[in-house]
Amino acid sequence: MFSLFTRKPSTVSAGSVKETPKTISFEDYLAITEVRFEWADSYDNKASCARKMGKCQLLTPIGLEKAREDLGSQTFGTVDYSIVGHSKIENMPMSEFVAMMSSPKFLGDPLVRTQHLMGASKYERVSDSEIIGHHQIRAAHQRYTGPDRLTVENRGHGHSFIKHWYQKVDGVWKLSGLCPQVYWNEHNFEKIFVQLNAEH
Repeated sequence: MFSLFTRKPSTVSAGSVKETPKTISFEDYLAITEVRFEWADSYDNKASCARKMGKCQLLTPIGLEKAREDLGSQTFGTVDYSIVGHSKIENMPMSEFVAMMSSPKFLGDPLVRTQHLMGASKYERVSDSEIIGHHQIRAAHQRYTGPDRLTVENRGHGHSFIKHWYQKVDGVWKLSGLCPQVYWNEHNFEKIFVQLNAEH
């Protein structure tokens, strides 16, 4: 029977090479589930969330400068948002990731509201300190005509898959990279991030 979790580490005989279990423990699953939730919620709240993302907070523009000071020279990992015109970047500084995602051209646009709903997931244990997550996701977007958000100008919902890299640092699981892949979009997704699309 298929099992997502393994509660006991694999046992090996003396002198043999210890193999990394293919499944993840229940404790790791709970920790990564919290990381995943904080990641999605921080995108949608546009506030200082993501306690589990190694201080990779998505902030409103007002808090962005403080975030840059806090993050310093820390790096995030692989960030691939080429689906919306950004380049794939390896070892992206966290401060740059915060700036990119919270930009008024992207999720920081005051006329855009989103909700990133996570679906089914599966996990690959690469090592004791690295796990890869494969997640279903539906990202709903609405663009309004004004800051009062009374009239919807355009809708654009993405039905997607996203790959997350997780690393365990000092005993704590953190999100270390991501790469979304869109299967199909509803409505006028290309009219949501109008400033970003105008540049690409």
